[in-house]
This record gives sequence, C-alpha cells and structure tokens, in this order.
Amino acid sequence: MALTYVIVSLTAVSSLAVEDTPSAKDLTYITHQFPLFNFQEDNRIQGISIDLLELVWNRMGESLNRSVIEFLPWTEGYQRTLNKKNTVLFATARLPEREQLFKWAGPIGSDMKVLLAKKDKDLSISGPADLKNYRIGVVKDDSAVQLVLNNGARMEDLVVENTSKPIIEMLQNDSIDAWAYSETAGRWLIRNSGANASDYRAAYVLGKIEAYYAFNKETPDSLVQSFQQALDYRSWVKVTENHRQNQMPKIHFCSK
Repeated sequence: MALTYVIVSLTAVSSLAVEDTPSAKDLTYITHQFPLFNFQEDNRIQGISIDLLELVWNRMGESLNRSVIEFLPWTEGYQRTLNKKNTVLFATARLPEREQLFKWAGPIGSDMKVLLAKKDKDLSISGPADLKNYRIGVVKDDSAVQLVLNNGARMEDLVVENTSKPIIEMLQNDSIDAWAYSETAGRWLIRNSGANASDYRAAYVLGKIEAYYAFNKETPDSLVQSFQQALDYRSWVKVTENHRQNQMPKIHFCSK
C-alpha cells in the first residue's frame, strides 16, 4: 500500500508539473509599430516577424493566428515583457546590455539604426565626438538609446520620450536636431504623422542590430528552444524577400 501511495503521489506531482509548464498557446505575444518587421496598417497587423511567427506556430502544431497578438507602444510592451511571466516581445534588438534581461529566439532579421535629421539642418557629424554637439531624441528603452551612447553621446544630451510622436513634433519644430532610430521605420512614422519624409535624411549611421523574439526570463528553456528549432526549420529568407518586394509599407520619399 505504501508503494502504491508513492507511485500515485509521484504521478500526481508529475501531472501537475506538466500542467504548470506553459506552451506556445499560453504565451502573451506583444508587438509594436516597427516596419517592415511588424506594423499595423489598414487595421491589420503585418510584417516579417508576424509571418514568421505564424510559421513557427504551425511547425509547433499550435492552432494560433495573428489575432492573438497584442499591439502596444514599444516602451509599454518592453516593460511588460521584462516584468510579466509568459510574455514575448518582437521584434527586439539583441544587444549585449540586454542579453541577461530576456531569453531569445531568432534572428528575425537585421536593421540599421541612424540619426534622422532635416536635410536643411546640415548636421556635420564625422565621428562619435561630434554627437555631443547636438540634441538627440530617443524613444525610451529603444535599442538606439544604447547605440547612441556607445557612439559618444551623453545621456544629458538626449531627449527621452515614451513614444515617437513627440519626437517627430520636436524634429519638425527644431526643438531637437536629430532622432536616433531605424531609418526605414522612422521615415514611415514621419510620413504617418503627416510630415514629408523626403525632408529628412540619415545624417549618421549608429550601427546595425539583429532583431529577435524576446521572452520573459521565466519562460522555460524548453519552450524557447522549441521556438528556436521551429525558426531554424523555416525558410525566413523567402518571407523576407516577399515583404521587400510585395508587402513593404507604402513609403513615398527620395533618399540620398
């Protein structure tokens, strides 16, 4: 009888452990406005990372679709993923400073971070030391904050906002000299604000980042590894090229 009790108890504990272990369907998926990785246009969430996620779900045998994805401002999504179990945020730049803050699956793709400025301001930046001469806008918790600091700017020279909207307004009224952000996503957001994206240029290249799916640190390693295996299986190059050729957000500007 004692042996039977032990076996039953162990079975119950084992079953409970399995029930407590989250699967892909138990995660909260959070994304933000960042074309061409993830963006919302015509009331539809779309982008490279969205398509890849659906391929991952399919590969993992999960009957999920993009309707479960929450669309939030970047800073809100970033802080929630840092602090709330069973959340995943994308696309997220994988930086050395963030390495221990999340668990990672990817990469999804790469992106270039720049200083966007009005063409008529004629910023003169030949190296990191010149960044100290300008007021630079940044979105809180965005990877460009760390990149611009790594490039020689000082924190006191940065104007930090929770969203891109006030930064774009300050760019337009010359309250700041430049915006540290992705060139493609930045131009798209400038255009959507009603401004003329062709009036802006990349005045300085801060660096290249690799975008990943970032999981809350308490996510089981086995689940993150399953995501990674599904990502490794997929043909993401084909998805990327499809977006570049056919599904790029409609941006009308001239670049130089």
